[in-house]
Amino acid sequence: KLEGSPNANLFSPLYPKHAKLIKQNLMIKHAVWQTYDQTCKRQLAQFVELFENMLTSTFSNPWVFLKGATTIPAISGDLEDAMLPSFDDTKNRIPREIESRSGNEVAISHWLTKIPAEPHEIDQAVDKVQILVLHTYSFIRSQVCDQVELFSESFFKLPMMRRLEEDMAKIELTPEDKANYEARRQRLEPEIKTAEESLVEIDWCLDRLQGFKLKCDARG
Repeated sequence: KLEGSPNANLFSPLYPKHAKLIKQNLMIKHAVWQTYDQTCKRQLAQFVELFENMLTSTFSNPWVFLKGATTIPAISGDLEDAMLPSFDDTKNRIPREIESRSGNEVAISHWLTKIPAEPHEIDQAVDKVQILVLHTYSFIRSQVCDQVELFSESFFKLPMMRRLEEDMAKIELTPEDKANYEARRQRLEPEIKTAEESLVEIDWCLDRLQGFKLKCDARG
């Protein structure tokens, strides 16, 4: 709750008013949640499609992905390894990464050359191809799992937050809700007119009582 809290001054004063209005009006609450669900569903479909396209492009030519990948060393529990690397460490790391990437390419080429191509060695070739596919799949899976959090933050959460504000600003009443509110307004118009007439009579009575009180005070 922002109202009455120290953090109330950090936000717009309209937030508590809008929150009370949403809680009191079921139609507004339904429209807000419906827009939120539609936005999340749309962004999820776009994210899944984009993620599937990324996986399709990766597995259609996995050698390009393996050539560009860098093997990440195991992280120890020392605090020195958790610190940001210095400029010299970064400069020394670049040749090692280039060598590591070229080493992956050499290893892949070595695995491919070991696959026999003779017809009588077809069983061995199938086994070696299966082993190569399993190695390739496990490596790509590890790389994708390491990047999936960043991928979801960049291509799902941030676009959803931008689109959500835009969709919330475009909320409109449905024709059924408009018809219900119009009927309610027509029902309330006679009541408002009756209340206004009653208010005029009450004001007239108050004026008479006030005048009578003044006369009594003057005689006393």
